[in-house]
Amino acid sequence: MRGAPLGRAFSILVIAPEDGERDTAAALGPLGFDTAFATPERAGSAASEGCFDAVLSFAPPTDDLSALVHLAVGHAGQADARLRAPAHAVQIAARLRAMIRLDVLEAVSRLRAQDAENAGYRPVPPASGGEGSTVLFVGAPCPGFMRLQHAMSGADVQTVAAFSTFNAFDYLHERAFDAVVLNTEPRPDLAHTVCSAMRRNTRLYHTPVILLTRGDGYPGADEAFARGASDLLDTNAGSDEMRERVTALTAERRRRRAAKALLEACRASALLDTNTDLFNAEFGERHLASLADAASVKGRTLSMIGIEATAPTEAGEAQGLAALDQFSAMLRHCVRAEDLAVRSGGTGFYVALPNTRADEARLVASRISAITECTAYEGRDPSRPFRLSLSTRVFEAEPGRTGADLARAALAPFGPVPVAAYG
Repeated sequence: MRGAPLGRAFSILVIAPEDGERDTAAALGPLGFDTAFATPERAGSAASEGCFDAVLSFAPPTDDLSALVHLAVGHAGQADARLRAPAHAVQIAARLRAMIRLDVLEAVSRLRAQDAENAGYRPVPPASGGEGSTVLFVGAPCPGFMRLQHAMSGADVQTVAAFSTFNAFDYLHERAFDAVVLNTEPRPDLAHTVCSAMRRNTRLYHTPVILLTRGDGYPGADEAFARGASDLLDTNAGSDEMRERVTALTAERRRRRAAKALLEACRASALLDTNTDLFNAEFGERHLASLADAASVKGRTLSMIGIEATAPTEAGEAQGLAALDQFSAMLRHCVRAEDLAVRSGGTGFYVALPNTRADEARLVASRISAITECTAYEGRDPSRPFRLSLSTRVFEAEPGRTGADLARAALAPFGPVPVAAYG
């Protein structure tokens, strides 16, 4: 299997019988993908010979739907997402990123659960309660809503209607939906605005958004996908197509939710730092080794962020320790659920970011530093609040490094620490 050089783009195998589809796939290059091509006849051998993040197939469908684009994570025979032809390059790119991220999330959740069990704790996610999927329809009432509701009832999916954006966001903040369907009639600009707002909200970011359009040739397709739409659905589509296209996205959302629940269940007190909600050094090394091995096998990148946080002496010992505990709580919420955030000692921390390049990890480190610089803590003298001083380093894990090696590299001495600023 071919390895993944450090810092490369996502590697995609494109199965395309015609040059036209290859031209479409070629547009993925500027969007952050490294593409290799194969004919349908060579799909199986090409997938086994390479180490790909995903497989994108333009092979003809075997059903009556006009979903000609299939995304498969892992190998060419497993379709995880289906798009309707002709698919937009930006839409394909967004679906690829979503499925790759889901694949990583699920793989890490299984690894972390196994490592937790090996450490003597068996994680048990909370029961889902057996509730079915729920879809939110947003926009002016129309015959398409009735068709959608009828189609979803055939898949035991509840459809809730919000006929104004005000009510829609009330619903979205009150409960979790597996997908949102936005009516583009009569105001497509309003549907695009709602889509953008959801993509700017961290809690709603991964909720699929489907735009209900009139006819196949939606003139706002470019803008819709740029705003983060997951798919376009013709309001006159048949019940089978509506059901297939929407439930494919709701299933993805539920898979993501289940993986995050398993990751959350791994946060046992025995595996965590005594005073914070970060993983302790012992479990951190165990799980870091698993992440490094998995990255090496799949040819994916694992990036590390090493952090040293210190408080000024003048702040007071108790106040400095309290600030470090608060920083730890903040650090957990600055990273993704699949990232490994560890406290190793009083002032040492590190974060392991699966399937993340160093340039992306530097953005995370910069965000952590910026938040720290804006956060003041109460010192021994209440009239003189203080800020923590932060030093960070970012690097990509080299194949063959152990968890202990990577932890030591992340926590190696940073040198002189800059003077912490008082407020």
